[in-house]
Amino acid sequence: MENYVTFREIADKLGFEITTVRRAVKKLKKEMPIEVVRRANPGGVGKPYCVSQDDADKIISFLESKKKPFPQQTQSDVSLQRYGYFYILQIIPEALPNRVKIGYTDSLEARLKEHQTVAPTAHYVGSWECKRAWDQAAMDSITREDCHLVMNEVYEGDVDKFIQRAEAFFSTMPNRSKEVELSPHSPLKNKEEND
Repeated sequence: MENYVTFREIADKLGFEITTVRRAVKKLKKEMPIEVVRRANPGGVGKPYCVSQDDADKIISFLESKKKPFPQQTQSDVSLQRYGYFYILQIIPEALPNRVKIGYTDSLEARLKEHQTVAPTAHYVGSWECKRAWDQAAMDSITREDCHLVMNEVYEGDVDKFIQRAEAFFSTMPNRSKEVELSPHSPLKNKEEND
């Protein structure tokens, strides 16, 4: 019986969020045959997405090649790099002002340039600092009402309402400068004091 590896196991091995693995698989499937299956989770609930060990090795190799050191940053800065930006972008404002692309990116500037290669007048109507792990929750919250899905991450609706829902969502989320204080009883407290 062939050994399968879950997306979660790949993400944990590399220290990435599971969404990063999903995006890598989507990109790699365009270039090479990768078979994604759902398998019963032994001892767990549901059927997570899995790939063969060979395909897992391809995904891991691809993701490791994309890892880049962060220049002039401390180790604590690197731990915060799971933050990026959630954005709302008008794709063709002059023709379809109520059609927006909503998504997450690590670089607002690079992402805008990508969109402008096919839609030169595309521009952001809003962006918010966002942990990668919040991506789907933010999307679900912002698109929960008063809009229609066109396809993928493209929606039609009142742009001001998209922005209001985004502001409401992100106003409840912590920012990167706020860390949870360790309990005096935490085993991590001793490790922190010895470092």
